[in-house]
Parts: sequence; structure tokens; C-alpha cells
Amino acid sequence: MSSRQERAFTLIELLVVIAIIAILAAILFPVFAQAREQARKATCVSNLKQLTLSWLMYTQDYDETWVTTGKGYPDNSDRSQCDNDGSDRRDANYLVQPYVKNFNIFFCPDRTIPGPEPTFKSPINPEGKWIGYGMNYGPYHNRNGYGLFRISTKYTPGDYWQGCRHYYPGRPLAEILTPAEMIAQADTNDSPQYTLSPYDQNQTGSPLSEIRHNGLYSVSFVDGHAKSWKWKPYTFDGTAGDFELQPSDAKNLLDFCYNPDATMGASTSSFTPESTSSCRDTVNWMVSIRQPYPGSSGY
Repeated sequence: MSSRQERAFTLIELLVVIAIIAILAAILFPVFAQAREQARKATCVSNLKQLTLSWLMYTQDYDETWVTTGKGYPDNSDRSQCDNDGSDRRDANYLVQPYVKNFNIFFCPDRTIPGPEPTFKSPINPEGKWIGYGMNYGPYHNRNGYGLFRISTKYTPGDYWQGCRHYYPGRPLAEILTPAEMIAQADTNDSPQYTLSPYDQNQTGSPLSEIRHNGLYSVSFVDGHAKSWKWKPYTFDGTAGDFELQPSDAKNLLDFCYNPDATMGASTSSFTPESTSSCRDTVNWMVSIRQPYPGSSGY
């Protein structure tokens, strides 16, 4: 009778196998991470498209006029409470609920910085999460009336809220020159008003940590379509601090303008440079002075 000798793996063979597994893991784990990020980005584009279509349904029921937004003011007409804001409980996002019926689409899956905010809690936002998407208030100041909204009521001569509260009257769709090219909404880092104003995109003091989707931000347009654009952080003075988050392709900044050649309406306050320039001139000014944010070469 012959005996069979069992052969075990040598130490060198085991080490080779372990090394191969480690190499494969090093190759595949980043691929898996990228795949997950692509899935989150696709969810973001889908959310934004659904939201914009919901807002367009809202406008059809309100004389083809975009919604009027505020800053979570108390639901009254008391001018003695002019600046009592900071909560999103009564802001415009709640007005669109009959057309959405799913508050989850207001949240970007990548917006985890900052975390939940107690003052944002409400019956339909019980965790107080930060909403992921903002509306187009114009290319620079959010109160100048170049985007989906006219000039803030606080600066509108003769308005009941002049000198008191910021409400933003929605613009009639008929005033928008090219709806298929004008930005309606996009990923935002702002709160609680959730604008796309470039200087309101840092909420933590750690600017680069707030950039989502590796800078490929979701953007929707007034005709209802949505896609991704590359956005980058810029500074207007060359120093690190609050960044100015803008589309990297400078010509896309014109898509914030309801009419690139429009000028500001009557206002009791001056916005530099909008009060003396057209929307196109404002964009040209922004492009001429912006510089890459220090340390942002990876975006």
C-alpha cells in the first residue's frame, strides 16, 4: 500500500497570495467608492429634475409666476419683527409639497456637512437636515433681482416690507429670455435660505470639506431638464477663507441671468457692481477678479 504525502502551502506562497489580495483590494476599493459616488450624483440629478418639474407645475397654478420666497419669517404682518428669521419652517420649500409629496427629494445624499440643525426641525423635516438644493437668485448678490426673483422687498421702494423683511417676489416666466438656458436650481451649501449666491457656500469654517460630488454639481433649468456641471471654489482676494463657489466654465455664469442685458430695477440700496451694471457686466466683473481658492487644485 502506498501512502500519499499531504503538501501544505509554504510561507512564501501564503505571502504571495496575501500580497495579490492586497493589490486587488487597493485597485478595487477606489473603484467601488467612485461607483457609489456616481450613484449618489445620479440620485442628485434625479432629485433636482423632479423638484424643478414640481415648481413648474406650481407656477402653472399661480399665473406662470415663480414662487415668492422668504427666510422663515413668522407667519404674520407685524413689522416689529423685521429680522426674526433663521428657520426654514415656513419657507417656499413647504409650498411645493402638494406637487411633490416626498420630502426626501429635497436632500442631497452627499450633504452631510454640516449635520442636522435643531432650528430646522419641523413635522416634515423631523431630523432638521440641511436641504441640498437652492434656487437661482442671480449670479452674485441674492437680493438684486437678476435671477428667478425680483429685488428683495426690503429694498423695494413703496413695498410694505421696505426697510424691514427680505421677501423675494417670484418672476413671471414670460420675463425669462431663454428658459432652456437659465438655471432654476442647483446643489447648494447655503442655509437657511438655500441660495446659489457664490459667497454663501461655506457654513462650517472648513470650506473644501463642503464641496460635494467631487465638484460635479447638479444643475436644473427653467425648461425642466437637469445635468451636472463642474463647479470650483474661487476667491476674490487671493486669500483662504469663505470661498466663492461658481461654475468653472465662465460662460455658464450668464445662465444665472433671466436676461443677460437686464439692469437692476428701482432699489433703496446699492449693490456693487449690479446697481451700475447689467447682469452681463456683473458676470464679466466676477470672472475678471476670481482666482482659484488656495489648496483647491484637486477640485
